[in-house]
Amino acid sequence: MVLPIFIKDSYKPVLNDYIKFDSPFYFRIAERGYDQYRMDEEHPPADWPFFPLYPLLMRGIHTVFNLNLPLIGFLLSNIFFLGALYVIFLITEEATGEKKVAEKTIMYLLLFPTSIFFSMVYTESLFLFLSSLVFLFLFRKKYHWSFLCAALCAITRVPGIVLIGIVFFVLLKESNFRPIKISFRYWASAFFSLLPFLSFLFFMYRLTGDFLAPFHENALNWQRTLSYPWQAYLNFFKTQHFIALGGWDLTPVSFFFANFFLFMVVHCFFSLKKRRELILYGILLTLISLCSMNTNFTSFLRYQSVVFPLFLGMGNLGTKYSWVDYLIILFFSIFQVIYSIGFINNYFFVV
Repeated sequence: MVLPIFIKDSYKPVLNDYIKFDSPFYFRIAERGYDQYRMDEEHPPADWPFFPLYPLLMRGIHTVFNLNLPLIGFLLSNIFFLGALYVIFLITEEATGEKKVAEKTIMYLLLFPTSIFFSMVYTESLFLFLSSLVFLFLFRKKYHWSFLCAALCAITRVPGIVLIGIVFFVLLKESNFRPIKISFRYWASAFFSLLPFLSFLFFMYRLTGDFLAPFHENALNWQRTLSYPWQAYLNFFKTQHFIALGGWDLTPVSFFFANFFLFMVVHCFFSLKKRRELILYGILLTLISLCSMNTNFTSFLRYQSVVFPLFLGMGNLGTKYSWVDYLIILFFSIFQVIYSIGFINNYFFVV
């Protein structure tokens, strides 16, 4: 990487800079649907692990307005991100009763090193928006709407299915963990919320011959296999590379942030006692992220960028202690610059 001497000579990002890494797969799905291979035949990496809601939205808008797909994806991601910031602000205010905590939460989310993915043709913004809506509706006891948003999350990203369980957990808690007291209409909502996810899997079965093709393909051709949540830690101490094989990860940086997020999980466990559903969500998504780190921490920072309860915990800490606020701003800003430069220059560690 050669940096310019003068600012005027700097490379200025254009729309195509926000369309890289996994983005072309979403365009391909939006244009012509999923790859038509059979799971039991030899095939190149297929696009089955990419869930359908985001490309379906792009396809629908393209059909109605005849805009080009890159522009649609870029606009959608940024609109959903702005919506997510607003919803998270409302959630944080309701959860803590403090506007300042909400402001800090939003600031930390904006400064997070991989926040650039919220403007990319990726599912991060859509997932963050829908998952935050799940909790906003939960707080306001609009459970049907929570189930609807959770159902949409489940066909946006793999961890989305967790949110259906979270909504049902809240209903159980409201009924003092006596399922018989839960209204039939909520049981019906829970059942129907599973249908989009199950329909996607059934479609995969018809297409590939494998009901779980998105998950099996991840292991077969995308090097994403489930592992113990501590496996990446063990590999870190065994290898101690600064950059992972193929340049896919800045390992010490990811190791630092993995520990930081584990600390935030513990902090949230004690600071958000009145909102157990937020704690449960933060724990489960962090575990899912760690369990997908089979060799190193590749993509860990990006996966954690959507776990907004942990940012709420940061906002709480940053409001109480000014030195914590300064440290978070300093470290996030430094690494955001590093990751943004790496992103523009196609360095894989950003992914």
